[in-house]
Amino acid sequence: MQNERIQPQAASRGVVARIPFRLWMTGSLAVVMASLCTGRGVLDVERLASSMRVLRHSPFGVKETVQRIEEAARERGHEVIARIGQQGQVIVLASAIGGTPVLMASADSPPDVPLSVQVRRSADGGADVLVTQSLDSGWDGMPESVADELAHLPDLLDHALS
Repeated sequence: MQNERIQPQAASRGVVARIPFRLWMTGSLAVVMASLCTGRGVLDVERLASSMRVLRHSPFGVKETVQRIEEAARERGHEVIARIGQQGQVIVLASAIGGTPVLMASADSPPDVPLSVQVRRSADGGADVLVTQSLDSGWDGMPESVADELAHLPDLLDHALS
C-alpha cells in the first residue's frame, strides 16, 4: 500500500504503521456523534456493521456487558465520553491523556473512533462486543500512550467480562 511505512516504535512491536489522511484527538461530543451517527443523529448501524468485527463474546446481556465494560474502563483511567444506541450500544472511551482519537484513513472515508466498542445482543442471549477494524492498525501520528491503550483494549474487555 502506498500510505504504509514502518514507524520505529511500531516496528519494535511488529506493527506496520499506516499514515492516516487525518488523525486528531477530541473531547467534543459533537465530533464523536458526527463520526458515529447519520445526519439525523441516529446511530449509523449499517456503516458500523461493515467497519467493526466481533472481538469478544459476553455471557452477560447487553445492559450488564455495557456496565462491566464501563466499570473496567474507569478502573484503568478512562472516562466514558458517550453511550449511544438502544438495542445495541456503542461506548466511546476517552484516553487517559484526555479526548478520544478520531481518524480518517482516506479523503473519502467516514471518520472512525477506534477507542470505542459496540455491544449488541447475540443469539444465545449474551452479547457480542465489536471493535473497529482500525484497532488492528498502527497509525502514524497516534500518541504512543493512546496507541498502547488501543493495543490493550482486548485486555480491558477480558477483565470486564471475566
